[in-house]
Amino acid sequence: MNIVEIEAKKFSRVFYNRGKINNLENLKSELNRKLYNFTRDRDKLDFLKILRQESVREKEEHKKVCNKNGCPYEEERETGIFAIDQEIDSINRFYKYEPPSDDKFTPEEESELQCKLNIIAEKSKQLGYGQEIIFEEIESLKNHFDLGKKNWFQLLIGKLFDLTLKSIIEKTIVVKVFNFLSDGFTQIVKMIDK
Repeated sequence: MNIVEIEAKKFSRVFYNRGKINNLENLKSELNRKLYNFTRDRDKLDFLKILRQESVREKEEHKKVCNKNGCPYEEERETGIFAIDQEIDSINRFYKYEPPSDDKFTPEEESELQCKLNIIAEKSKQLGYGQEIIFEEIESLKNHFDLGKKNWFQLLIGKLFDLTLKSIIEKTIVVKVFNFLSDGFTQIVKMIDK
């Protein structure tokens, strides 16, 4: 468990048990006070997602033993989940994923992959794999270099796997396409294989 997870688990035990009325105003205030300790948006989002999971889990466990309509325990958890969701939405409006610097594509690498994707699109057309979906997938890949190398190659694997499942292209061709695109990125491919 990392620090964010530990903090989220600890906070989930006291979030609803501070001796104050658990209305929206108080819960949001307490949540904002805790989020102030995190500088990175990624850490805030991780914290909020864990806190949300804990709140939902507690609510579900309580439902198993309480049949009371309008139970204050459930209402407090619902209000807390609402406050958490608002914070998540607020952060997501401004959050942009930034891969670590060693995971970013260089302009040369992007250009090389663009060329390789164009070659694949052209060969697909020549071999009769000219379905629109292949071209859409290739164009989509060209627009996601901002994900970083590891996530981009994971996206590539997912798209190729999906095309294989839909029987649009054969597995042997998928392997050739992947090997062609991943040539020169052996470190990233090794990381994904783990």
